[in-house]
Amino acid sequence: MQQPGDISAVTFTSSEGNTLFGTLHLPAQVRQELPVIVLLSPGVKMRVGPGRLYVPLTDALVEMGYRVFRFDFYGLGDSSGELQETMLADVYNNIEVGRYVADSRSAIQWLRQNTGAKKFILGGLCGGAITALLTAEREPDVEGLLSLGMTVTLASNAATPAKYLTRQQLDSRRQGYYRRLLQPMSWWRLLTFQSEYGVIWRSMKRLIIKDKPVAQAAPVAATAEQRGNANPLFPPAFFAFLKRGGRALMLFSEKDRLQSEYEEKFAAPFAEQLKPYLPQLQQHIVAEANHVLSFTPWQKEMVAVSRGWLQGLHGAK
Repeated sequence: MQQPGDISAVTFTSSEGNTLFGTLHLPAQVRQELPVIVLLSPGVKMRVGPGRLYVPLTDALVEMGYRVFRFDFYGLGDSSGELQETMLADVYNNIEVGRYVADSRSAIQWLRQNTGAKKFILGGLCGGAITALLTAEREPDVEGLLSLGMTVTLASNAATPAKYLTRQQLDSRRQGYYRRLLQPMSWWRLLTFQSEYGVIWRSMKRLIIKDKPVAQAAPVAATAEQRGNANPLFPPAFFAFLKRGGRALMLFSEKDRLQSEYEEKFAAPFAEQLKPYLPQLQQHIVAEANHVLSFTPWQKEMVAVSRGWLQGLHGAK
């Protein structure tokens, strides 16, 4: 039987019949009233996260008195199962529309049965964050989302970047083109049809054509043309979670495209619908950080902000 302060290897069977492997961390003094925090694997990474990102976060959460569970989705890490896709973008796309929701719900059920947990906070980076949200839509016992770089778009459109880059991304690309004007290799790529002509055109077009005002839309009313490659599952899931009182930390990295995509493809189009729920949301941007928070100062800031958010929710120290 697991004792307070233990770190235990866990195996359980998912609802789809796969054997999943995970790690359960218990604090020295378990506070049963606190929810269990489940950190979900990002993309095709295993349960420690890229560069072991989840390890310092787990240590900090356990120190606060939370039980923390991390596990590998099927086809990843130590868990059984195989991924059938040959293109990585297709793997990401399937994650973004809920591939690992069943595994996450199975983990929650295992935790209910084996730890007595009644409430949960789901979190993770990128694909882990969207999986957390889509799971929370189906699991009313999920009271919080610890979202690190939530993705609100679909990776299946990655082959056509010119069509879906945000305004911020286009402006950044244009500045890069200016810097390379005197580089012979850049002109060689342009003249030998190796450049991203669609991206170049759209970035330059912004100098002469102003953006149209963003129209307000109902959570399910925005058309595919209006929102481009925005994930159609995101708005209804997010609003359903907020409507029942869910709280979310939306943490982004400044140098990550996901922050501008969240603003332009969700926060701005749905600004009016979001207004009643703003007290339930805390947003933070880690300055200069990249997608996976590679450097220790960025990770420390992420951990500190996560701790502060949780202290606000439960008064945990």
